[in-house]
Amino acid sequence: MMRRKLASAWALASACGLTACGNDGNGDEANDGFTSAETMSETAGDGDGDTGDGDGDTGDGDTGDGDGDGNQPIPCAIAEADLKPVLPHVVLVLDKSGSMIENTWDHDDDPLTPEVSRWKSLHSVVTFVVTNFDDQFEFGAQLYPSTSATNEHNANACLVNSPPEVEAAPGNAVGVLLGIPTGNSQNIRGGTPTSAGMTSALDHLIAIDDGDPAAIILVTDGAANCRTDAADQFDRFETYDPNLLGIVTDAYNDLSIATYVIGIDISNVVTSITGVGGYPPDGEPDGISPYEKLNELALAGGKPKGGDEDFYQTQNEIELQAAIQAIVDDAISCTVALDPSPVFPDLLEVVLDDDTVPKVVDCESEDGWMYTNPDGPYDSLELCGTWCAASVSAEFVKAEYYCEAG
Repeated sequence: MMRRKLASAWALASACGLTACGNDGNGDEANDGFTSAETMSETAGDGDGDTGDGDGDTGDGDTGDGDGDGNQPIPCAIAEADLKPVLPHVVLVLDKSGSMIENTWDHDDDPLTPEVSRWKSLHSVVTFVVTNFDDQFEFGAQLYPSTSATNEHNANACLVNSPPEVEAAPGNAVGVLLGIPTGNSQNIRGGTPTSAGMTSALDHLIAIDDGDPAAIILVTDGAANCRTDAADQFDRFETYDPNLLGIVTDAYNDLSIATYVIGIDISNVVTSITGVGGYPPDGEPDGISPYEKLNELALAGGKPKGGDEDFYQTQNEIELQAAIQAIVDDAISCTVALDPSPVFPDLLEVVLDDDTVPKVVDCESEDGWMYTNPDGPYDSLELCGTWCAASVSAEFVKAEYYCEAG
């Protein structure tokens, strides 16, 4: 069975958020709850031990201590606020082609039990994932083809809904399960219009446009066909859709939307060519290795599994569950909101279970934390590398705000 990673109960010890860092130089609390830069220049003193700012007046500044440390950062007045990881938008792009019900497999790796359809296994795993991780992701679901598709040898086998059947939203487990066919449904028909399914899912994620992390989990049992630029029906079903690779590549490179690729019992044998040796049309793209095509997609999507293959190859429901678990573990967000934003962003410190997390400049190659927007606004940060992994089971993560002295 899959294990469930519980969301960490993170607490943010924020400062300067609800109370002032200091005063305004006149003995009054600052109205906005923070010490402004102008205020600090008036109140810091000149370090010579004299009172005031040198204009002959008294009472309009602080007394410097003469030791040169008057501008050292000091803790702001502390006030606690909750800190929660940002919930990533994740669309499950699910293969609903006819082969998902026509083909059965040994779902439980037990030859003594009856086999079940691939779709039934996929439905079981989707049920587990959206139910148990509903509080950590905003799930949506895209079918390809749609429930309106037929098994006819024409474009009706390639119909895809846009927007997706279930748009990504918080607390969406019930919505996802109501939006896809049941595990025992017989309405599992059509070709494999993967490009159209990916395009619809990506258009939906782009439209959300809230800056939060987004990803796609693509599940398929075969190579993509149903190309929209097909010259005829033979081209539509018997040739591989070359457009898919570019769609996945651009999503990752241009939009930072990763695609995790899961294959259901994918063959590493080059497919037969229609007409050679009397081989009839079968609706499967000719002369390609589905295995190699999924490896290409997984690399392009930015989240390869590595090892023997770059996509997540599964031979039964147990492996399918394990693949989804590994992806969920990887996709859990390490981006956290800062509310309020720090007045002095350079003085922020991040602590995880009493260990100070170092600030870094590149999350891809370093372990630590950095602002999601290095040039501001400073309203969120990202934990990187080993610190991201540690945060999943951490008892707490907090941010400590410091103000300049004055």
